[in-house]
Amino acid sequence: MKRIGLIALVLFVGGCTSPFEDMPDNELADKVYACTSSTEQSPGFAIRCDNYKKECKRRRDEGKYVC
Repeated sequence: MKRIGLIALVLFVGGCTSPFEDMPDNELADKVYACTSSTEQSPGFAIRCDNYKKECKRRRDEGKYVC
């Protein structure tokens, strides 16, 4: 039950602004590469990687092909 509340909180807070918007392009590309080459499977790591991928998609939609 606590897990559902935590997920809802992350989604709610994450919907306001992305903390990754100010991340430099090369750093974001490095983070995404680390996500795709890592074998770590913790929930926090997976959420973080998903957020990196969403930021890549947002930038791609703006015409920036970073990752």
